[in-house]
Amino acid sequence: MIDLNDFPEFSKYFRVIKPSEININKEEIFYRDKYNDIINYLKVMLTNYDDATLNGYLAPKGAVLININPGTDIIDYIKLIVKNYYLELIEFNEIEIYNAPKKFLNTFFSIFEAFRKNLAKEDEIRADKRDPDKIEEKKILLINQKPIFKEKFDNKNLLEDFFNAWQSYGFNFSFTKTNIILVWINYDNQDVISISNKLYDVFDLFIKIPLLSKIERETVLKDYLELNPKIVFDINDILNYTENWEIRDIKQLLKVGIFKHFLNSELNEISNEITDVLIDLIESGEYIPNPPAITAEKDSKLQLSEEFIQSQRITYPKENKDLEKSKDISRIIDGIHESRISDFMLNQLYEDAASKNYTELTIIIDKLNKKELLEDIDMKLIAQYPFILNDSPNKAQINIEKAKKRIDLIKQAFGE
Repeated sequence: MIDLNDFPEFSKYFRVIKPSEININKEEIFYRDKYNDIINYLKVMLTNYDDATLNGYLAPKGAVLININPGTDIIDYIKLIVKNYYLELIEFNEIEIYNAPKKFLNTFFSIFEAFRKNLAKEDEIRADKRDPDKIEEKKILLINQKPIFKEKFDNKNLLEDFFNAWQSYGFNFSFTKTNIILVWINYDNQDVISISNKLYDVFDLFIKIPLLSKIERETVLKDYLELNPKIVFDINDILNYTENWEIRDIKQLLKVGIFKHFLNSELNEISNEITDVLIDLIESGEYIPNPPAITAEKDSKLQLSEEFIQSQRITYPKENKDLEKSKDISRIIDGIHESRISDFMLNQLYEDAASKNYTELTIIIDKLNKKELLEDIDMKLIAQYPFILNDSPNKAQINIEKAKKRIDLIKQAFGE
């Protein structure tokens, strides 16, 4: 590897990470089908890119463009590959770029040219001294084109500027010849469209990784519950609230929810129901996920708005029968949800309800949990205890069971 100290601009805006410095485990990555395209490409570039069969059709350039949504674990996945294949990773020194974005832009493309020339020169020197059968170690050059770069670069498209410089400087070289594999990560599909007619002049592949599907998000939530059996939340509720969310946002929401649950009460050894805590974090705006990746149909300056937050609100499926009645019930429930009472008073109310109508109320709560339509007699009873509708069915069930236990203990203490 060349001594970066010989190239002040390069060593200022880029840094080299050795595989031994990467501390990522494969268990931390959520694997999706499209990740296979990435690893398969890198395997070919690392092993047999000069295979005679492949070269009969094309000469790989050693560059791949990946479009993905913010909030994924794509960078960790790339670093895991680097770690497992004992490669060096070259990435942006973002602090220096943020400190002097205009200066970085002025030197970015000349850095590429200087880097290419010096790598080629170094290869010539090594060629005189090395075993011709010896394979030089390859390096991954990772360009993580974060959305914030648009703001820092006065709304310039770094990808498009790179293509223009590629033609202006007459780079026209293969990264594989310098033992470099370029992996460019992009989060704005409009950037890609702007260079679509010349995309394959530089890149071998363009890989577009979609948002997590509902099934994938459900898998993430189920896996989390399996790994943390003392934590409880309603998967269907959280699924409805996290549409268009990515893996990091979902995991971070769960961590914040557990911590807030701990602050408001305390973690216990039996069960910690956090559904309402998670929903409150989303609805209150105390946790805001990354907006989905910008597409051609969306303004490049799309901001997270109240409309986006409201789009995360849960919508329960309605029964086909008596639809209007179900809508009326939903309006009543929404009205009750808007009123909150203290935890102390809530405990007292649950104890009163459990002492008088424990069995009937558990049946009603079970119906609410299954989204079943309530009978008139159920409605009359729940009207006596409207505070129950402030909680999710799972939490209401836990609260009423706790209240019943407290009542039983009191009765035992007084010999009743």
